[in-house]
Amino acid sequence: MSSNTSEPPEKLVELQQRQIAEVLTFAAALARKMGLSVSEMAALEHLHASGGGLTPTQMGKRLSMSSGTVSPLVDRLERAGYVERRPNPKDRRSSVVSLTPWGIEESSRHLLPLAADFLGTASELGSKERSLVGGYLEAIADALAYHAQKP
Repeated sequence: MSSNTSEPPEKLVELQQRQIAEVLTFAAALARKMGLSVSEMAALEHLHASGGGLTPTQMGKRLSMSSGTVSPLVDRLERAGYVERRPNPKDRRSSVVSLTPWGIEESSRHLLPLAADFLGTASELGSKERSLVGGYLEAIADALAYHAQKP
């Protein structure tokens, strides 16, 4: 990574917009390969990121979907073997949706090559550069989360 500071900040914004577009293209291609819709793929990603499962209400918030839309989406993922519903130990009236072992394995099979590429790129950076890039990516993720929650 170059330490050249002559690039204007707008160049980073352009690169970030390209990165977002490529993520969307990748998500659509991966969903197609896995026989899923983009919404179903997004649900799997949110479940993976949660580390343990989400209630349908939490999933709906993260996907900007109503409960009436989330329920059939979870039904489809459950029928396909990607997820399972279990009673919510904190609230008997609700359930927790989590990835099945097969769902984790199948998702990982498709995502590990990309993760390896990311790791290879990160490994080429020095510790100061990784810290700088990490801070930038965290700030971008925080900005995306903030704007996703705005009405």
